[in-house]
Amino acid sequence: MNETIITLSTGEKIRTEAPEQQILEHITNNQGMMNKAFVVIGDVHIATAHIVKIESTPDEFERPIRFEHTDNGEGQEELEQTEEVSNPDQFELLEQQFREAMQTRDIFALDTFLHDDLVFINHEGSYVTKDMDLEAHRTLAVRFTQVSCSDLQIKPTKDGAVTISRIHLEGQEGDEKISGDFIYTRVWQLIGDQYQVIAGHCSKL
Repeated sequence: MNETIITLSTGEKIRTEAPEQQILEHITNNQGMMNKAFVVIGDVHIATAHIVKIESTPDEFERPIRFEHTDNGEGQEELEQTEEVSNPDQFELLEQQFREAMQTRDIFALDTFLHDDLVFINHEGSYVTKDMDLEAHRTLAVRFTQVSCSDLQIKPTKDGAVTISRIHLEGQEGDEKISGDFIYTRVWQLIGDQYQVIAGHCSKL
């Protein structure tokens, strides 16, 4: 699959899984000029800098895993899904994709990964909703320059998994620098045909 790279006048590049054509169809122009545009898709305002270039490039990693449903017997379909759920490798990949989305501020990927009714408690004990998390990335209130994992434990469940990871973060939150190791707990659950994070917690070491 491909990913789309949006290059801004600041020199910054935003990577997203949204197709190039979808972005172009939702660009709000100033007097019809591309380099005067802001990317707006639905109610998501991606960037406040001028756009220099939009291009598609092969994605290095696969996108979130989805099940293809068929009508060739419900029993066989349930068996295949059960086998997939019991495989920790797919959640290792999902966690990797999630970390990449955090570091690159891929709003589209984060929107896909997070359930609408997400319940997340951060390292300060504050409750964070999905909308609050996306807004922080969208407005650059939180910016990560490094999101790396040194340890990952995966506990498969009937319809998903619980992941516990040790993450090193570097970045900026407002005027404060982010630097240190954190423990992230995420609850992944199969919602429809894809896995989403329905709950999570973060603690600073």
